[in-house]
Amino acid sequence: MLEISIYIGLALTAASLLSAIVLMLKTKDELTRAVISDMCFYGMIAFYLIWSLRNPTSIAYEVVLLAGLVGGALPTMSVARIISKGRR
Repeated sequence: MLEISIYIGLALTAASLLSAIVLMLKTKDELTRAVISDMCFYGMIAFYLIWSLRNPTSIAYEVVLLAGLVGGALPTMSVARIISKGRR
């Protein structure tokens, strides 16, 4: 039962990533693309975390923690720079 739940989670995460990438390709607004790229990054972290439930690794949670820390600070600054159009 757990394996079925893992595969369903992987499929849903992959579908959401694919739909976000399609939306990123269709939109012309840079701000929307920046926000969607953050969404893709967090989706990839979620995909890796779900994958690590099925395939045990020794550093699974450290990778997710580091990605969450880096993914929390850098995208905020980059989106702020995009909103301000490069002005400091």
